[in-house]
Amino acid sequence: MKQRLRRMYWTGVLVAALAALAAFGTLVFSKVADTRESLLSILSTASAWTEESMTDLSSLAQRIAHSAPPLRVTFLLPQGIVLADSEASPDDMENHLSRPEVQAALAGRTGTSVRYSTTQRTMTIYAAAQLSPMLILRLSYPLHEITGALAAYAAVFVLLFGLLAWVQRRTARRLSLELIAQLERIEGLLIGAGSGLDESAFFPELRPTMRSLHYQIRRLHEDLREIDRTQRLRRDFAAGASHELKSPLTSIQGFAEMLCEGMDDSPEERRLYAECILKESARMRAVIDDILLLSRAEMACEEQLEDVRVEAVAREVAASLAGQCRGRGIGIQVEGAFTLRAVEQDVWEMLYNLMGNAVRYGREGGHVRVLAHEGGFWVEDDGIGIAPEHIPLIFEQFYRVDKGRSRDMGGTGLGLSIVARLAAKYDGTISVQSEIGHGSRFCVSFVRNM
Repeated sequence: MKQRLRRMYWTGVLVAALAALAAFGTLVFSKVADTRESLLSILSTASAWTEESMTDLSSLAQRIAHSAPPLRVTFLLPQGIVLADSEASPDDMENHLSRPEVQAALAGRTGTSVRYSTTQRTMTIYAAAQLSPMLILRLSYPLHEITGALAAYAAVFVLLFGLLAWVQRRTARRLSLELIAQLERIEGLLIGAGSGLDESAFFPELRPTMRSLHYQIRRLHEDLREIDRTQRLRRDFAAGASHELKSPLTSIQGFAEMLCEGMDDSPEERRLYAECILKESARMRAVIDDILLLSRAEMACEEQLEDVRVEAVAREVAASLAGQCRGRGIGIQVEGAFTLRAVEQDVWEMLYNLMGNAVRYGREGGHVRVLAHEGGFWVEDDGIGIAPEHIPLIFEQFYRVDKGRSRDMGGTGLGLSIVARLAAKYDGTISVQSEIGHGSRFCVSFVRNM
């Protein structure tokens, strides 16, 4: 219904406007063309006048004007000063040098111009020609028909829009009630963005906008939830980092005080204190290094990317873990091939954390297997495994399944969190499959590299 009303309103306006414009344009074009030809004919005749015929310019102007009323005739000096005029005293008239038709005449052409005359209050056509080095003839002819047609044109539009306003007022109340209902539905949409969108409740013209608005609102709610989650993680991270740094710092302080106060301690005792300080400071350094690495993993990927052979990096990591492997009798096997568009150091950190955990928590005399495949890689061990209740939490910062054992082995509780952040940096995900007593498999997959 609303669409039909709109089409009816504006179709009528368009038809009336085009009809009036066509009639007005035809009238203007015809009248201007005829008048211009008449003025040019007079100027052509005037160019043949003798000096004797132009001795009395005022009388000459009157005769020419009377021959074709309401023609107005003006004689000018090249400086624009009025010498004679058929309707006014030259002393009362301003300088005409700036007029377009006068400028054209001074340039050696026959100048014409159509514009609104503030003196005669109507559209007027002007023409001018230079009759001699010291004399310019300027003609003006008021186009009263055009001015009248313009007034009629304006009257038609006033009547048309008046009628349109009357019709719109008749329908305004109903439409306003419908719009209020639409706004109430939109308000409901804003409040309950999680619910589905009933498109039939909206005007057809509003449905695409409502779909877009509903989508944006859902995205906004998701972003707000993500912001809330991120803030909560940051608070937890700050608390965890404080705890992880406070413990070794307290130990360092305690052993340092014992060194300062224990002047009678034996060299063996002082050496023990120093070794404890060194161990705790190394633990602090490891935590700080992992915090810095975690922060870098959360930054946008601005480094120079390259094609990284995952299996080659895995073999380098295996070589760096050779000492730990010999100590526990563990072998590392690297298989497959996969190329990832990434920063090589990031790939190293992911593999080092996963393979290092596999060696630390694997079964003595066991094996660690790394398989690079199209779309990602996985690291598998045959160690103690992870209980199901711990699996959803192991990627959180500072979370340890066995806190005491992890600290004894030099773990910071940030390794898996770093792997997850680095994987996400390249549109990747990490998952784990584990069974108590049978080991664990950590899988890293990359969507955009598949």
